[in-house]
Amino acid sequence: MAKAPKTFESRKSLMLNVLQGLCRERVEGSGGHHPPPEQWPKTRELADKCGENIYTTRTLLLALEKEGKVHCTHRSINNSLRWYSCDEQAAIKKE
Repeated sequence: MAKAPKTFESRKSLMLNVLQGLCRERVEGSGGHHPPPEQWPKTRELADKCGENIYTTRTLLLALEKEGKVHCTHRSINNSLRWYSCDEQAAIKKE
């Protein structure tokens, strides 16, 4: 039986989950502090982890940003956009 095609929403949800996991790792690696944008996950890193191409990944991430779930650097850092989960930022501020 063939797999059902992934919907835009399910791909967006997977992307957010992967980004949150990577952001958590970055926070733990920086002693529980908010890491600088240079250490935020790159579009390419997220694309590779989710099995998507970079253009689809950027589209999914921009949709998540529009929903207020992620932040983007909006300036290229080492020729790549960087992304960060809003949930991780909120968790750090609470501590």
